[in-house]
Amino acid sequence: MYSATHRKQILLFLIAVILPSAVLVFFTTRVIRQERELAEKRARDQRLLLASEFGQSLLRWLERIKQEEVDVYRNSTAPAERAQYANSEVELIGVVGESGLKWPWELDPLAHESLNLLNSSSFARQIREGEKAEFAKNSSKQAAALYRQALASAREPIQQGYARLLLARALRKMDMEEESSANYQEVLQLPFDLVDESGIPLALYAADPLLQENDEGRAVVERIQTRFSTRDWIGPPEAYLIQELLEKIAASQFSQATSETAASCLRLAVDHIEQVEQALVLQRDFPDLDLLSDGDDPRRVSPMWVVYGQTRWLVSLAPSGQESQTLLLVVGANDALESMTADQAFSAIHSDGLSFVSASSSEGETLGPSFPGLNLAITAGPEERLFEPSVLRFFYLTAVILVLSITFFGAYLLWRDVRREVKAAELRSQFVSSVSHELKTPLTAIQMFAETLRLGRTRTPSARKEYLETIVNEAQRLTRLLNNVLDFSRIESGKRAYCLEPADLDEVIQDAVRAMEYPFRQRGFELEVETENNLPKVRIDRDGLEQAILNLLDNALKYSGDSRRIDLRLRTEDTHAVIQVTDRGLGIDPRYQDRIFEKFYRVSSTNSGRIPGTGLGLSLVSHLVKAHGGRLEVESSLGEGSTFSIYLPLGEQS
Repeated sequence: MYSATHRKQILLFLIAVILPSAVLVFFTTRVIRQERELAEKRARDQRLLLASEFGQSLLRWLERIKQEEVDVYRNSTAPAERAQYANSEVELIGVVGESGLKWPWELDPLAHESLNLLNSSSFARQIREGEKAEFAKNSSKQAAALYRQALASAREPIQQGYARLLLARALRKMDMEEESSANYQEVLQLPFDLVDESGIPLALYAADPLLQENDEGRAVVERIQTRFSTRDWIGPPEAYLIQELLEKIAASQFSQATSETAASCLRLAVDHIEQVEQALVLQRDFPDLDLLSDGDDPRRVSPMWVVYGQTRWLVSLAPSGQESQTLLLVVGANDALESMTADQAFSAIHSDGLSFVSASSSEGETLGPSFPGLNLAITAGPEERLFEPSVLRFFYLTAVILVLSITFFGAYLLWRDVRREVKAAELRSQFVSSVSHELKTPLTAIQMFAETLRLGRTRTPSARKEYLETIVNEAQRLTRLLNNVLDFSRIESGKRAYCLEPADLDEVIQDAVRAMEYPFRQRGFELEVETENNLPKVRIDRDGLEQAILNLLDNALKYSGDSRRIDLRLRTEDTHAVIQVTDRGLGIDPRYQDRIFEKFYRVSSTNSGRIPGTGLGLSLVSHLVKAHGGRLEVESSLGEGSTFSIYLPLGEQS
């Protein structure tokens, strides 16, 4: 248990070290928290300032793009019908008129021109007669003849392409595959600006019949690939038809190159369709965007750029130069951000780590009234420097860590010392109790047999001899116990000295055997002694080595359990003489075999708990063997016994 001195030491330690450390930690934590709050506030202000500056830069960037696109529109003959924009950031340009918002594919005049040409009197009459013969009369031959007449009378490319397309269809019904395929191939190569009333190029109508011929898949894919390379706007009907054709090619058994090209074009088609579908939704929602100023209320100011859609389009109006029309510019927000951050002049001011987020989320900073619904998220850049630990914070943290380290190290040392003292006190108490018990047993036996002899109660010489042998044996046992205690005391004080002289180990062993003969015989033990002949003499301390052997034999006697045989062997092994004591008793758990040579240590178990002992025997044996320049080893298994081996070097010993 802890004494009053130990409790006083702990109390003084708490007052002198722990309490000041706790106060230091408290105030340091408070200062660091305040500094962090100030740093966060400065970072917040810095982000707001950066977002404001970025919003102004973005506004100037977009206004420049708007002006360039307006200039191109005013100087172009057909500006809104094509996707050839001056800036790559521009996704789409529509026209807002009296009838609302119109997209480029809805403004293409070629579709109306084609409709007029296809409906011309003579050409249209021949086409109608051919279709009547093909479908009403079910006469493909008559229809083919009429389509040939229409082809011959056609004056415009759109008329020729349309007549050839119908002729190829009629020829296929007549099983004239070769001529039909030739006409379809000619139609497939027609320019894409030859469209029908739906805005679909005539060339695409020839694609599906040709796909039925496996060798024509490559030609169809190449024409579709050419369609995407023109960068002309592809309207919704045409885009869906292209997607259907590409999916059919991907599902068919064409060459690997054709399939890969089709897959690449299909991805372009899907992306384009997503863009077109979002544009159609924007067309529907356009009146709700409040981009048109209300002339009756001059106090109402419309936002300059509005964010729209999942892909974040920036939408704004611009004058077209015509009184009844206004341009609607659609700019990709992410494309604009990427272009701005790639610009050297801009990147010199703003670092990377900028991204757009929705204003409805809790992230990012507002870009100002010019960009409602759009925030700027800053993940890297100038604000990072605000979170770098200051010199003062670093000093505080270092000081606290140092103080706490010293404090806990001191606490550990104190705890270890107190624990050692407490453990030593417990061992000393246990040792005193064990020694008292060990001394009491032989003294009681000596007193009992001496009184018996004094009172003359023994009637036979053999009984008196037995009593005297018991008294002598118990006295020798008492002497060994006292010698152990005295030797331990000398070892602890560093005064134990050994007189090493050449001696015969066999004689030492025989002396030990004679000393243990009576207790072995009294308890029914059989001691098997085995020694090698012609062993050289070894420099030893006879008394010390004999005491070590007696301790090992005494331990074997106590821990043999039900077994009644103990072996004592003397042999040589390489350059050592080996003395082994083997019992077949309780054995030692491998977990405790490294500790049995410690002073006062005794293995606590159910079987060995009631066996008397002081915990000094093996410790003394280990010390004595080391003093002779040897070593002590143990081999043991639970329930199978133990073997203790003393290795002593042969030859001259210093």
